[in-house]
Amino acid sequence: MDDYDAGQKRGYNNALRILREFDKKVFDLTDSDDIYNVGKSNLYNIQKDFLHEIYGAIKKDKEEYTDDQFN
Repeated sequence: MDDYDAGQKRGYNNALRILREFDKKVFDLTDSDDIYNVGKSNLYNIQKDFLHEIYGAIKKDKEEYTDDQFN
């Protein structure tokens, strides 16, 4: 693995780490308002689904461009 590939892999890993940290922090709905009037449970599920889609897209891109299917 050359420096470019190592840097690219590190960038993907950082993006995934940041997304996981965001996922842990953003979904405390006890103090937030339901501004969309969908119900807090539905809002939680919508947000989780959205983050899951982003996470999956980053993982897929990482696997495609770094041959890193296991980390």
